Parts: sequence; C-alpha cells; structure tokens
Amino acid sequence: MAADYSNTTIIIPTLNESENITKLLSNLVELYPKINVIVADDGSKDGTQEQVNEFENLYSNIILLDRCNEKTKGLCSSVIDAVKIVTTTNIIVMDGDLQHPPEKVRELIENLSSCSLVIGTRNKIKEPWSLHRKSLSVISTKLAKLRVDYNDPMSGFFAVKTDLIQSILNNHEPKFEKTGYKVLFDILKYLPNETKVAEVNYDFLLREHGKTKIGIRQIFAFLRALVK
Repeated sequence: MAADYSNTTIIIPTLNESENITKLLSNLVELYPKINVIVADDGSKDGTQEQVNEFENLYSNIILLDRCNEKTKGLCSSVIDAVKIVTTTNIIVMDGDLQHPPEKVRELIENLSSCSLVIGTRNKIKEPWSLHRKSLSVISTKLAKLRVDYNDPMSGFFAVKTDLIQSILNNHEPKFEKTGYKVLFDILKYLPNETKVAEVNYDFLLREHGKTKIGIRQIFAFLRALVK
C-alpha cells in the first residue's frame, strides 16, 4: 500500500520562481501522495502564481497563499502566514528554487516520529558560490551559533510539529524578524529546552534557474534577528 502523507503540509515561500515551481510541485505530487502544499507567494510578477493556480485546479491539497497585498514582505513572514492556516500534524518548510532535494522530504517526515524538529543540515554545497557568497554563509552561520548551538541554524529546509511552531508563534511572534529570510533561526531561539531535535544531512543542489534573493536588505534583517 502506498504511503499516505496527508498528515503533512509543505510550505514553499516563493518570489518569482516560475522557472522552478512547476518542476518542484510535479516532483512532490509524484513522490508524496496526498501531501498538502501551501505556496506562500510574496507577489511574484513572472507567472509563478499562475502556474501554482494550475496545480490548485487539479489538486485539492495544493493551495496558493497570495501575499501580494501584504505590507510586510519577506520569506519569514510568508512562512508565518502559511503556518497559521495549517491544520495537519506536520510541517515541512523548503525553498522553491529546487536547491532542497524533494527526495529528502520523506526522511524529514520519518524523523518527526521520534522528535519535534528536524533540521535539514547542508552536507555539500554543489552550487559554485562566489567568494563573497561563501564568506557571507560562513560568517552568518558562526554568528547564529552564538545564539543557538546547532550545526546548520541557517538552514531553510526543515520539518517541525505543527503544534510546536504554532505555540512558539503564539508566544514570540513579535520577536521574529519578519522581513528576514532565515525563519528557522528565529524558531531555534525560542525553542523550549526539552524539545527533541534531529538532523538530516543533504546536498545543497545547484539552482537550475533564477538567482538568489539575498541582498543587503536580507543581511540587515539577519543582523537585527541576532540581537532580538
């Protein structure tokens, strides 16, 4: 009997990912029958929303959360808005650019049977990053570890029990840096001490299309998150 993933919702924050989102959603539908997907889009102008709408018309478990009229933009705020409407037991957060391997979603879900948070920890980075990007990643990770003691606190790929993340938001949402791009870091800062956490290693894949959204605005947002 095929596995039933209806107890899990995948949240995919997007901004102009039209060249990637169709392939990603197709892979998820094929690999994980009945899994729920919320694409939280921050106002894409490249056809991303139209492509998600096509899937929404075909699959009742895939929905578009259109945030184009929201005043606060950012990956973190997109994920938070999506978390608030989740009704399943489990949540997976992953990027829409195909750098997080869909095949690893299964392993994240399996680990949630014995813990409440599973961090997708980058093992190898296959994208040929520039020296600037590498330096930025190393420095930001070292700074993040001053606040939280995990191997990859800046990961954008993780699984969490819905009741845990909703509880954290209920108590600490004003302290989240909503214009930022590292929502896991904010979650880890307010994680209850008794929380069981696991890690799943994965290779950070090449971005097939598009370009990174990380700019000076996101860097300053992370620096603010460090001191909150």
